[in-house]
Amino acid sequence: MLVQIYSLTTAEDVRAMVDLGVDHLGFAAGEDGVPAGISLDQARDLFELVPDDHRTVALTVKTDVDAVVEKGETLRPDVLHLCPEPGALSPADVRDVADRVPADVEVMTAVAVNGRESVDRTREFDSPSDYLILDTAAPDVPGVGASGETHDWSISREIVRSTDAPVILAGGLSPENVAEAVREVRPAGVDSYTRTSRTERRKDVDAVETFVERARQAASGDDG
Repeated sequence: MLVQIYSLTTAEDVRAMVDLGVDHLGFAAGEDGVPAGISLDQARDLFELVPDDHRTVALTVKTDVDAVVEKGETLRPDVLHLCPEPGALSPADVRDVADRVPADVEVMTAVAVNGRESVDRTREFDSPSDYLILDTAAPDVPGVGASGETHDWSISREIVRSTDAPVILAGGLSPENVAEAVREVRPAGVDSYTRTSRTERRKDVDAVETFVERARQAASGDDG
């Protein structure tokens, strides 16, 4: 069970996430108006603290393909997380990004789960994406994610069953509900930002530890 934690802004939190076995460490680098945003230079410094057996993830809400590619080339995260407003990037756009970013940069595409039509929409992004992340959009937050709200997990489960790319489940996941989410959806991974933060810019390390333990226990069937 892959665990992804957003949004890291300090060396202390990065080191704590590594110690807790978090697989994907997420950063909101260089984006205006995104919660817990940091500069590209800050992101590069924090990337240096992430061992090779963990992965850096950088989100972008940009909608211009050239700008998205430039970010991938400039920052060189392990995973470039595309999460603009729903519909802002087409499957062809995502394919273009995947073809143009450096070969060692994978692409993760965010899909807002908001109805049965999300299943067909997600299938369209399956092929050009290395990962899919199912999240909840909020009108007051740019792009897809950071809403703190769950969505219909039955739809997420159907998406997991109908796509080939690894699916990461996001959207309001917390230490209290992550085990249930894993059992119901059976994703390849889970993601958390709002429910494992003590402030917008700092993580609640105890909450992350519980989140990681419960997610992996549920995935292995050892949670009772």
